[in-house]
Amino acid sequence: MNLGRKIRQVRQLKGWSLAELAKRSGVALSSLSRIETGKMTGTLGSHLHIARALEVRLSELYAGLDAPGPPAELRRAEEIRDRHQTGKGAFRAILTEAALQKKMLPFLLQLAPKKSTRRERGPAGSEKFVYLLRGQLEVLVGEERFRMGPGDSLYLQASSPHSFVNAGSHSLLAVSVTCPPVL
Repeated sequence: MNLGRKIRQVRQLKGWSLAELAKRSGVALSSLSRIETGKMTGTLGSHLHIARALEVRLSELYAGLDAPGPPAELRRAEEIRDRHQTGKGAFRAILTEAALQKKMLPFLLQLAPKKSTRRERGPAGSEKFVYLLRGQLEVLVGEERFRMGPGDSLYLQASSPHSFVNAGSHSLLAVSVTCPPVL
C-alpha cells in the first residue's frame, strides 16, 4: 500500500471529506489531493500534520509502506496519457505509473522540427540518461553542446542547466530517464 491510499483509508474510516482533513491538518486541499492520488509524496512536516489530524502516530501511517511492489509492471501504449508540454512543439510523456514512488522516472520525449524544451535544472545529485530513437538531437548542458543521431545515448548530471533541441527537419523521439524522479 502507498501513503496516499493509506491516508485516504484512515480519512474515510473517520467519515471525513478531503476538505475536512485539510482544515484539521493545515495542509492545503490541493496538496492532500495530490498525496492521496500518488501524484505527490508530500514532506515529513505535512505527514506529521496529517497524522496528528487523523489521530494516529506517524509510525502507524508509515507501517507497511516499504513493502515491495510487484516484480514487474507492464504499461500498454494506450495507457500512456500523461503528456505534458515542455515548450512550443515539445512534449514528454511519463512512461510509468506511480512515478514518485519509483527510483527512476522514464519519459518519452517528442520534439517538432526546430523546437526545443525549456531549460531545466534538477536538484543536486540528480542524473539523466537520454537515448535517441529518431531524429537529430542537440543537448545543451551548461555551455556544452552534444549532437546526437539515432541510437546515440547521453548521460548527464541533471543538476547542470540543460535543454533539448530538435536540430533536424523531422519529428524527434527520445527516451529520457531521470534519477531520482524529478518532475
